Amino acid sequence: MLSLKHLQDTKLSPLALLDTAYIIVLFPLMLILKVPMLLFSFMVLALLFFKKTPADKYLILFVFLMGLLALYLSMYGLFSFRGLSRLKLFLELLVYVLIIVVSMQRLTKEINFYLLLSPMLFLALSLFFFHGIVMLSYVIFEIFFLLWLLLAHRMDGDMIESFRSSMVMFMYSLPWVVVLFIFFPRISFDHADYGFKGEKIQRMGHDGTMFLDSKALLVPSDRIVMEVGFDKEVPSSNKLYFRGSILYVDKKDHWETLPKYIKRENRTYHPMQGETVEYKVTLYPTQKRWIYLLDMPVEAVNDSELDSDLISTVEKPIKAPLHYTARSVLTPTFHDDLDQDTLDASTHFDPERNPKTYREAQKIKNHYKKTDKRASALVNFFQNQSLTYSLKPKALDINNSADSFLFDRRLGYCVHFASSFVTMARMAGIPSRIVTGYKADKTNSLNNYLAVKERDAHAWAELYINEHWVRIETTNTASAIDGESAQLLGTDTNQKDKTLIERVNLYLMYVKYQVETWILYYSHIRQLQLIQYAKDNPRFVLLFVLSLLVLVLITFSITAYFRRPRCRHKILCIIEPLVKRLRKEGYIRKKDETMHQYFLRYMKDHPENSALKEVDSYYEAVSYGGESSAATMKQLKRMVEKSLSS
Repeated sequence: MLSLKHLQDTKLSPLALLDTAYIIVLFPLMLILKVPMLLFSFMVLALLFFKKTPADKYLILFVFLMGLLALYLSMYGLFSFRGLSRLKLFLELLVYVLIIVVSMQRLTKEINFYLLLSPMLFLALSLFFFHGIVMLSYVIFEIFFLLWLLLAHRMDGDMIESFRSSMVMFMYSLPWVVVLFIFFPRISFDHADYGFKGEKIQRMGHDGTMFLDSKALLVPSDRIVMEVGFDKEVPSSNKLYFRGSILYVDKKDHWETLPKYIKRENRTYHPMQGETVEYKVTLYPTQKRWIYLLDMPVEAVNDSELDSDLISTVEKPIKAPLHYTARSVLTPTFHDDLDQDTLDASTHFDPERNPKTYREAQKIKNHYKKTDKRASALVNFFQNQSLTYSLKPKALDINNSADSFLFDRRLGYCVHFASSFVTMARMAGIPSRIVTGYKADKTNSLNNYLAVKERDAHAWAELYINEHWVRIETTNTASAIDGESAQLLGTDTNQKDKTLIERVNLYLMYVKYQVETWILYYSHIRQLQLIQYAKDNPRFVLLFVLSLLVLVLITFSITAYFRRPRCRHKILCIIEPLVKRLRKEGYIRKKDETMHQYFLRYMKDHPENSALKEVDSYYEAVSYGGESSAATMKQLKRMVEKSLSS
């Protein structure tokens, strides 16, 4: 209450209002300033605080030179056309220049057009550096705060009245903002880079290689690689295979895709049978060309290519969040007619590199004539090898990695399981290949939202059986998982239930995803989808209209609250109901008329209202006689009530 009273009596000067606006808009930008520019900013603040008179030309020249020095030191090593070709670096330079210019102008203690415009420029520039729900909330706060300060300036610095007026304006505009946001024609800037290069932000992605040695990519991290929103419920975990790249060529220590010189034939598309799902993906920068689609994608997404192995790629490496909509059939198999090059690549092996594996594979091949029986026998063989899933296995002998894994170490993770299985399958006469991608966990989902993390990176095998590629989850053949790996992957039965913190985090990610989907990345396509959905669902239209009406009612209620007359002092609050009553009876208080004269005018026409005379006496005693005891105020209040009832 003391702070409100203090605020009520506060009258800020135009310069103080402008300084407040700068503090608000510069706050997020402080997070990107380099140390020299931060020191320069603090130096300017110190000058503004201690120097009460306008700066002379020598001081302004000194500030200008110090600003240039801070700018030079902040961007030392980046002053090249190559460095400045990055958008954020160029914008950072603009922020530094603007800070220097504003500092010089502010020290003159004169307000001009450029000084008034600069807060909006700082606000606009900050939007290039920060995205997401936090920045969205802060921008709304900034807009309201700047409106408040602008009205305060127009109202001679009255902070309370300007706050009430800004709330009224803000609330009046809210329903219109919502309607215009949803229906105003949108212009897509999804791919706008303004000629600048992208930033080097990177999540783990696949690049068409899979190492078996110490270079094997293993990141048990919780960083989000992509967020997926399904049109319906999130499928079960055993159907959440996101296809990345296909590997055919065994290079001892790693696997590769088919060589580029192999020109593959165009194949006939075979429709797939099974549950069809539609989903929207936000894929964060991987600096790779591969995008991820659920097994099995039925069509290419926009601006991408879907090859005959159902692998989807874009033309350039992904350097900014990529949003796409996809459709897949949740099936572990799909029909394919192999061309000779693909058949050769998927059956190639060297029997001398892994002699033990080769002997066991030949036994299976000779015992089972049908490929599906051989595949089942391979799975049984792996299950009987007592293999242990471990994220920290001992290094394999790369010269005979399958033998080393199956008969010696017996420890490994998905890449070792998939590599050995594909090698042995080829030896048993089954064309096979490795698929790398992500296998998501449904426990990281909420409603129709799914978060795919770096720890979900995975590799599995596909075997060509009866003219179909069939997915084999090779890690399921493990007999055990070591304790440390179980803890890292969160599969430890003692820790299987998610903690409260993890659940709260999941809810926050879900809210963030919804806000980003429907507000931050509300594109022209999404607008058309929403309108089409409204056309097909009258119930949705009804709910939307009702929601809008509720919003209007809420805004009008808040507006009415802030538009109500305000009494500045306690005694005015007590007599306010009485004044309102007299006003209703046609007795409007005249300009320059004292309250005593106002009451006398009324009593002249209504002498029977004796209580009003008592009110007038108490009012005079409190206002001019210094009598403000609790008993007097209580008596005044009682006389007001009596006067109202008469």
